[in-house]
Amino acid sequence: MLTPEEIDALIEPMQPLIDDLNTFILKDIVSRLMARLKHEDPFKLSQSDIWQLEVLKEANAHYEAVKSKLAKWTGKADREIAAIFEDAGITAWDADRAIYEAQGTKTLPINKLPRMVQIMQDTMQRTYGTFHNLTRTTAHSSQQRFIRLLDEAHMKVVTGATSYQEAVRQAVDELCKTQLTITYGDAPSGQYVYHKDTIEVATLRAVRTGTAQACGNISLQGMIDNEHDVIQVSGHMGARYGDGGHNPGNHFWWQAKQYSRTGKTKELPNFDVCGYGTGEGLCGWNCRHSFGPGILGRNPYEKFDTEENQKAYDLSQKQRAMERKIRRDKENVVGRDTALRNCPASEREKYQADYDRAVSLLRKHMKAYNDFCKANNLKKQYDRLENAKYTRLMRTQSHATAR
Repeated sequence: MLTPEEIDALIEPMQPLIDDLNTFILKDIVSRLMARLKHEDPFKLSQSDIWQLEVLKEANAHYEAVKSKLAKWTGKADREIAAIFEDAGITAWDADRAIYEAQGTKTLPINKLPRMVQIMQDTMQRTYGTFHNLTRTTAHSSQQRFIRLLDEAHMKVVTGATSYQEAVRQAVDELCKTQLTITYGDAPSGQYVYHKDTIEVATLRAVRTGTAQACGNISLQGMIDNEHDVIQVSGHMGARYGDGGHNPGNHFWWQAKQYSRTGKTKELPNFDVCGYGTGEGLCGWNCRHSFGPGILGRNPYEKFDTEENQKAYDLSQKQRAMERKIRRDKENVVGRDTALRNCPASEREKYQADYDRAVSLLRKHMKAYNDFCKANNLKKQYDRLENAKYTRLMRTQSHATAR
């Protein structure tokens, strides 16, 4: 069984990879937009057919650039996912083994148990499938976004709504303020369902859910093999409470309790009430709970007060929302910097002002985040605020200032 903190720590290495892909896509599109601004040709603007050819040419070049990036990126991500699953499986099984050993049952390491290894590999392959499915649409989605932005800019100019320079600047503004969303399919329960999410949300959910399910399946197999009936479910402050009813979506309701796997332990409720195997229940979408073998009457998890848990959950949700906003702010700064470095001299003052506003907004949100954490006695999650491209940008600027 993994603790919520262990689950969070296992998934964190995916974040820099996601940031790297998002910022690559942003910088590539912004650079291409600025290149068009530098080579403005009034004749091309007035000829829709020539304009469309130019747009498709640039869009195809962007598509190929993203495809090339994805080919390398997916390989790195696959290796990271494999490492996450391996670490999760070893850690979870070692925790379960400690319970069995304490009761006098001898067990083997996970690498000596072919059935356990197969369970881990099967779940990892399903996670790969989901992950590859969502990344497969990324290049196309980004290409279509690029075409839409250029078409909108063209329409604004030919209708006299704005100048060409301003139309491009507005396109850059939209790119920097909103992340690319992708549409992808998944069939968690046999029925194909389409989702529309950012790359970050889709990737982290797929990996976190897959890891939790793999560890859960390993724990269940271990209990079957060792004829163990009592299941211990983990608990943490800030568990989601759904609609407040007694159902799998209310994680606070079923967390930190013991259950009977088979129904033989009559004094315990049946494990089925936790909704294991469903999206909304235990080890489902973005769930940080886990479970493993328990010892009847010895529950290591404290009882959580309903009001206190709800407050902790609400605070954690607000903290994460602020962290996401700061991460987007940092991406915004990187995009503005790309535009500033590539804009014509005649437009530099405007793009400098846009960059300065982005930096100011980031500082404002960072201060609000620090004040919020201090006021509510929350640990600042600096790793969730990190953006590698932004860090390198700030370091480069600091060195330039020092020189």
